[in-house]
Amino acid sequence: MTATTFGSHHARRRALLLIAVLSALVIAASLWSLGVGAVDIPVHVIINTLFNLDGDKQSYIIMRSRLPRMVLALLAGGALALSGAIIQAVIRNPLASPNIIGINAGAALFALGLVLFFPAVPQTWMPLAACVGGLSAAAFIIVVGHYRRLSAIHLALVGVAVGFVFEAGVDYLLITANDSESSAPLIWLTGSLWGRTWAQVDIAWLPLVGLSLVALLLSFRLDLIALGEGTATGLGLNVPRQRIVLLVVATLLASVSVAVVGVMGFIGLMAPHIARRLAGGSHRLMLPVAALVGMLLVVLADGIGRAIAPPIEVSAGILAALIGAPFFVYIMLTTEAETGS
Repeated sequence: MTATTFGSHHARRRALLLIAVLSALVIAASLWSLGVGAVDIPVHVIINTLFNLDGDKQSYIIMRSRLPRMVLALLAGGALALSGAIIQAVIRNPLASPNIIGINAGAALFALGLVLFFPAVPQTWMPLAACVGGLSAAAFIIVVGHYRRLSAIHLALVGVAVGFVFEAGVDYLLITANDSESSAPLIWLTGSLWGRTWAQVDIAWLPLVGLSLVALLLSFRLDLIALGEGTATGLGLNVPRQRIVLLVVATLLASVSVAVVGVMGFIGLMAPHIARRLAGGSHRLMLPVAALVGMLLVVLADGIGRAIAPPIEVSAGILAALIGAPFFVYIMLTTEAETGS
């Protein structure tokens, strides 16, 4: 056996071990999340309920309330992480994420507009409205970046400005709406899984799973783009077209997530960085690791939010922002230091 073959086998085993450990942590966090809240439920009762075994059960609380929100936490966490990883690779900026560059705000504005202006429209239309809003923000960034040839940092700043505009629109809609109209959207916009049911799971699971699979299948193109535009073009990749395709996939992942769980800032920023530290720069491994990290972060944030002061719930988005804001400052400082050196 050559050294190269041994090294590839070792890397493969390490990758499988990393994914197995993260998967186990996600499962453990999910079981813990099912048990915490206004009513604490032991693990054996959770297992009896999930697998319909003999013994004590809590079918209503688990199956009707906590399980659907846990499933949505997993779906949204993985989708936001994949979205952030793709955006960081395409824009080539470690500070980029769907929240930072305005995609989440655009999705929230259009979804909120649908709820307030067309209350009779079924909830199944919310992901579509959110996708239109997210794509509007992404399209502006793509057009400006293409025609102005902006650097990565300037492109991210344009995204921040776009996000501020859409956030101002969200604030305006909430201010002009009456109290009965705006109370539920206010909770949703904080990134809350409160009140999420199987109806939201039915709406979100197929597009999020499908888009996540597409993102994983396109991971090798991110590796080619990371080599530089000249090298990628020499290898036969149409870089401008692939960037647009990848950004559209990332935007749709974030937008559908916003439609069902609200704005969870910084998940798309933190998860890819953590995954890169664990798995290295190869996107074929980094993307699935990022998805698992995103799942773990959102499930833990939702569980902790219910465990802090039951029966009061702290939104998962608020906890993510409390952790993510200092994380963003840390990344900004370390990135500046690396660039300066």
